[in-house]
Amino acid sequence: MESSGLRSPAAEPDKQGKFSPHNGSGFFRFAVDSHHYQCVPGKAFSGLTRVVWELAPVKHMQGGTLLATGSHKAAYTAPESIQDPQSEVWDTYACPAGSVLFFTEALAHSTCPWTNTENARVGIFNLYNSVGSSWGDWQPPEALIEKMPPKRQTLFRGVHCANNVPGFRYGGQNQADRPRAEV
Repeated sequence: MESSGLRSPAAEPDKQGKFSPHNGSGFFRFAVDSHHYQCVPGKAFSGLTRVVWELAPVKHMQGGTLLATGSHKAAYTAPESIQDPQSEVWDTYACPAGSVLFFTEALAHSTCPWTNTENARVGIFNLYNSVGSSWGDWQPPEALIEKMPPKRQTLFRGVHCANNVPGFRYGGQNQADRPRAEV
């Protein structure tokens, strides 16, 4: 897990959230423009994956998240129209409480200011990444991690592939040869 946070904007003008697109600049030009996002027929792989649990109803264009479907914010410069929240570039959604939204951080996205006067938005935003990658450098204190069950500790392991599972030390052996740790 990369990060987790609660967002709860409301319809009052100073609590709505601001339109602020995370748009493309073409700055990150990794090999074959992958940005840890790959598609093959029937499957998609995303390094930075955002999961939003909407705990309150979201009405179309009255809040939620705006998504520029098909964009790749890191590899391509965004069009000027992305600066307009009413642009046809943006997609959004409506959903009942309890819905889950998945999207890759590689696409351009933004807050849609919350204007729904019937309820505030209550969303839990989690960001997940692949085992060999991390965007941020935050980690909980080591003493806290040590108190967690082994399986939960794996959520906070290092961003390297070898020796990142609690209870295992990689010594070149095959996975089948490794001793099993209690989970």
